[in-house]
Formats: sequence, C-alpha cells, structure tokens
Amino acid sequence: MTTSEDADFTAWMSQKEFMVVEDVSSARMLEASLLRGLGAKKVTPATDGADALAKLDHAEQVPDIIISDWIMPDVDGLALLEAAKAKYPDVKFIMLTGKTDLDDVRVARGKGVDGYIAKPFTKESLVAALKKLVKG
Repeated sequence: MTTSEDADFTAWMSQKEFMVVEDVSSARMLEASLLRGLGAKKVTPATDGADALAKLDHAEQVPDIIISDWIMPDVDGLALLEAAKAKYPDVKFIMLTGKTDLDDVRVARGKGVDGYIAKPFTKESLVAALKKLVKG
C-alpha cells in the first residue's frame, strides 16, 4: 500500500464510529486498541449482544461499523446482527469469531454480515476486512 493509500485509510477510519462487542475483556480491549491505532477516534465497547443493543437504543449516534464476536451469553453475535440490521440497515457489521465452518459463514452472510474474520485474527486480517468496507 502506498503512503497516500495509508493516509486515505487513516482518514476514513477517523471519520467512522465503531462498536466492539466481545464478552472477553482482554479481546475487547485489544480490538479497540487496534482500531484506535488504525485511526479510529470513537470506539464504543460492549460486553455482549444485550449490552450492545442497549447502547444502540440509547446512542446519540449509531456506530457506522459494529465488530462483534458470535459466541456470547444471552444475545449472541448472530442475534445482534439480525437486530442491528433490522433497526439500522445502514450499519456495517463484521463478525470476528472462532466459528469458521463454511455453514456458519453462509448463515452470517444470509443475515447480512458485511465482513467475516476468523479468530485468532491478525491486524492484517482486520485491516483487510475494513478496507472491503471502504470500497463497498
């Protein structure tokens, strides 16, 4: 990637609001830290799908991009995806999960997921998924 492409991506990141939904606190902090390192200015953490839905319902501004784990207690990532897309159809949704079976990917795609990242993930796989959103 050229320096100008890096600058364009960082500028794009700085204009987006993110929500990171992850029930494991260390993973949630890592994901938020990576997003901030890529230029994100606003990252809202949520401890699970129920917390995310509550925060979405009370948000002044709905995030542009939700990055969520799938396997969580109470409201899982798939239920969050369905609810978020039903209420906020323009929100972009990236599933970041250990569920890597092709059938799982198909189910998520059928529900409208915009990106899918397998755990364990790398900064590069996160960047690649985000860049697809820039182009899309």
